[in-house]
Amino acid sequence: MSAAPAKMITLNSSDEESFVIEESIALQSKTLEHMITDKEIDENTIIYLTKYIRGNTLAKVIAYLNKHGEAEIGNEDKKIWGAQFMKFDVRTNTKLLFDMSMAAYFLNIKGLMDLKDKK
Repeated sequence: MSAAPAKMITLNSSDEESFVIEESIALQSKTLEHMITDKEIDENTIIYLTKYIRGNTLAKVIAYLNKHGEAEIGNEDKKIWGAQFMKFDVRTNTKLLFDMSMAAYFLNIKGLMDLKDKK
């Protein structure tokens, strides 16, 4: 007997990029968790995010969520991956740091907020 297919959620960024992700990945965000559990969300529902989360930022957030959604990855591996994930020159990429901060706080992703604060 095969497992049921994963429930998928579509997220739209402020610049109208669409990202289809597994519901279990989206539930790592407290904001998305409330949206999903408080409403009847199905595969045809599109969640439109705030005007502050552009596609390139949302792609990075989803990469973070995907990595931290992997059951087999240990905390030490997450720390190492997180350090690489946030490895960029703040002086030349202040916009990216700001956008990541806005996304982390809006989506209420504690681990990403903590990681960003270490930058």
